Formats: sequence, C-alpha cells, structure tokens
Amino acid sequence: MRELHGVICASLTPFTSNVGPVDYAWFGGHLRFLEQHGINGVLLLGTTGEGPSLAFSERQQVLDTVLDERGDLAVIAGTGCAALPETIALSRYALERGADAVLVMPPFYFKGVTEAGMLQYYRAVCDALPSDARLLLYHIPSVTAVPITPLIIEGLLASHGSQLYGLKDSSGDIQHTTQLIQRYPQLHIFSGSDTQLAHALAAGAAGVITALSNVWPDVTRAVFDAHHQGGDVIAPQLRLTAIRQLIPDPTPPALKAALPWRSDLPRVSVRAPLVNLDDDVAAILRLALAERAACEA
Repeated sequence: MRELHGVICASLTPFTSNVGPVDYAWFGGHLRFLEQHGINGVLLLGTTGEGPSLAFSERQQVLDTVLDERGDLAVIAGTGCAALPETIALSRYALERGADAVLVMPPFYFKGVTEAGMLQYYRAVCDALPSDARLLLYHIPSVTAVPITPLIIEGLLASHGSQLYGLKDSSGDIQHTTQLIQRYPQLHIFSGSDTQLAHALAAGAAGVITALSNVWPDVTRAVFDAHHQGGDVIAPQLRLTAIRQLIPDPTPPALKAALPWRSDLPRVSVRAPLVNLDDDVAAILRLALAERAACEA
C-alpha cells in the first residue's frame, strides 16, 4: 500500500449531464494533470466527488477506472453509505481492488444517533475488513449532522487500533483539528480545509484532502512545499485562501466550470440535485479569478 501523506485531491466525479451517466473516459486526463502538478493522491467519491449521488455499481466502476489509471497516485476510496451492508461491501470492494485506504463517513440519514450506535456501526465495518485494512473516519458534521466524537475514536482505537489509520477533519475549525492531532498522535489527521492548510501543517497534520486541488493543484502544493522546506508559508496560503473565497458552496459546480480554464480537460457536469453554474455566473467567476491573478502578477 502506498504512503498517505501530503496533498490529496478530493477528486471530482464527471457526469455527461445533470441527469446523465458518469463520463469514465475523463478520469485519465485529470489524474495525469494532478500528477504533473505534484499531487500525492486522490480521494474518490467523497463530498466533492458527489459520492452519495452515485449508484453502488457506478461507485464500483469509478474505483475500477481510477485504480487502473492511477499511475503513482495513492487512492483513498470514499465508501460510506447510509446502509451498513453497503458500506461494508463497497469498502471490501475498494480494498480488494487495490485502494490504499477507505474513508467512511457516518451513516447520515438518522440524526441524533447515540455514540454507542455509531461505535457499533464502525466496529462492524472493521470486523468485515482485512486485518491490515486502513480506515479513515470522516468528520463532516455540516453535511452528515453526525459528528465523529472522542468516544467513537477511542472506542475504535481500543477494539480495532490496527485498522484505524486516521481521520479527515472537515469541521472547518482549526482548533478542533489541532486537538485531534495532539490527542491522537498515533493517527494520521488530514485537514479538509484549503484555507487552514498552513495552520494544520504547523500543528502536525499528515496533509490535506482538498477540493481546490482539482483545479489549482500547484497552488495547494506550494503551501505544502513552503511548510516542509521552511520557506514563506504566508504568501502561498493567502493565494489559496483568496481563490477559495471566490468559489461558492457547494464547490463542485464552480470547480467543474473552472477546470477547463487551467487545463485541456473538457467541462463536465454535476449531477442533480446539484446544478451547474449558469454561463453568466461562470463568466463572472472567471473574471474575478483573472483579476485576482493579475493583482498577484
């Protein structure tokens, strides 16, 4: 299994239209674009990748496609589903085909579930996986409304410590990320925030799993390199933050509009219920990004 560190791109999933199928032929070009600009790995089927909007069979085919064309990139598979049997099946599928780790969000339909129930869920996943599997927990309460709490982390460390590899913290709270790093030094903690990358690295994060690196892998990598080379981290972080402030949430529509402006990849679609940027909104975004770039020149 490949090492998981550095800048990992939370990869987009391309669709032919808002209600169309996945454009599997697109992935190879995007993987090479990322690799050429210093990205260490990709996360498939996460939030940026619209994972919950794909059918189980589509998720399998995305995994097969990317694992066949990965090159030197590490691959983390987003395998969390609302149904426990599907989470287990997809996690096993990803690992059997060569994924380096699985990222499992909490089951997100029922809200207010107990920590004991969540611990049962994750223990059942671990029990069904190989003993050397690498599991990353996915803390993104703004989306799932189900947090990954210390009780869940510590319960899994006690029962499945050899499989619990780390956590992606997409809370947007740098204090929370720092506390995780300090409290669980045996785990690999990845920041899910582009704007907090420099702070997270300074606190000891293993790296970042980032949406903006789909389009600006070089800008994201510049922050990571500056930190590890002892250079000026402030300037590249300010540049990355300035770009992020121009990208509206949810990010996939804007990222898919912007990617052809920085690569030779064609524009692809999001899938409903997300909607693509209108042409006039995309034009405004492109102008704003160009003006920001001109100010830096």
